[in-house]
Amino acid sequence: MRSPELIQKIYIDRAVAEGELARSIRSKLKDSSVVIEEIDDPRALLDHYQKNGNLFEKDTLLVYNYPGRFLSSCPGSDGMVCCQYFVINFGVGCLYDCHYCYLQNFLNHPLMTLFGNLEDMFAELDRKILGKKFHFRVGTGEYTDSLALEPITGLSTILVERFAKTPNATLELKTKSSNVNELLQLDHREHTVVSWSLNPQNVIDAVEPGTATLEERLQAAEKVQGAGYRLAFHLDPLIHHENWEQNYHRLLEELFDRIHPDRISWISVGSFRYSPGQKEVMQSRFSADALTREEMVQGSDGKYRYFKTIRESMYASIRKKIQDRDPRLFLYLCMETQRMWEGVFGFVPGSAKNLDALFDERRRYMDDAVAGRLPIGSGQQ
Repeated sequence: MRSPELIQKIYIDRAVAEGELARSIRSKLKDSSVVIEEIDDPRALLDHYQKNGNLFEKDTLLVYNYPGRFLSSCPGSDGMVCCQYFVINFGVGCLYDCHYCYLQNFLNHPLMTLFGNLEDMFAELDRKILGKKFHFRVGTGEYTDSLALEPITGLSTILVERFAKTPNATLELKTKSSNVNELLQLDHREHTVVSWSLNPQNVIDAVEPGTATLEERLQAAEKVQGAGYRLAFHLDPLIHHENWEQNYHRLLEELFDRIHPDRISWISVGSFRYSPGQKEVMQSRFSADALTREEMVQGSDGKYRYFKTIRESMYASIRKKIQDRDPRLFLYLCMETQRMWEGVFGFVPGSAKNLDALFDERRRYMDDAVAGRLPIGSGQQ
């Protein structure tokens, strides 16, 4: 796994140099050789790297004062069934280099960035969440990996501690890393779900360079399970390949042999997909890659996916494997059509609100188990 020790230089915008994130970074790196430099003009720095740097620098991090919105609805696609999920934008860019990552299609600067004005982010979160009669699910893994840089930033630790005090919200930290040690002693109060994107090891080897191995991810999941966290897993993107069914079934068997179903908040599945223009970027960066040589079809949202028959076959096979282990586990499709939901599940959530109600039902089931109203371990194992 690519280590955050790869980072050799961190630029910190002087406007946020005394903020909580900057202080956390300095504390974690006080005995390291990482160069930390304060700057006055982040835009000029980005322009410099744009003209003179590589396309995606992995050894340099920028922390700056972000002037935009931090919280947004999950960017679902037109014509797809979506849920009421929110995303915290706390930075852009990733330490890893997954071949299918959509970030490479629109990033306009080469540096990994984090937003250092956390007080503005928390003020925005409070305005959106506090006092509302609604349970918010808020994720952080949309534009960067939630935990890839945690050992040197402590950012997710700050978020976990904040959400522990927010009664009507659940934080999801989505990762392909194994960097969980900083989370294990936190008083999270089960308001944080730690989740992993999973693929068989042969897929990880082929198209997820720099990420943790499957074994490392499962070991990390066992650690956070032992620390009382709720977990989630995303089989997304599913990659169609020779022996795909055998490989994904074996992955699920390993998962359920080590993680108890009663600790799993949700599992998502979604197929490999890409937007117009992304194929050319992938081919230019990963010329030997087989992903872009697959025959795909363009959907109503403009994205290219495997043919419906392939996707439905994969989803149905995985659904059956999961149900055979514990029929109460909550599984949903990500970025898929009503027709696909009908084919795989035999029903279609009538709206985002209806789909969100299924998340709430699973959360209440887990709340009851923790409170002793249901015996933990009542699921099949």
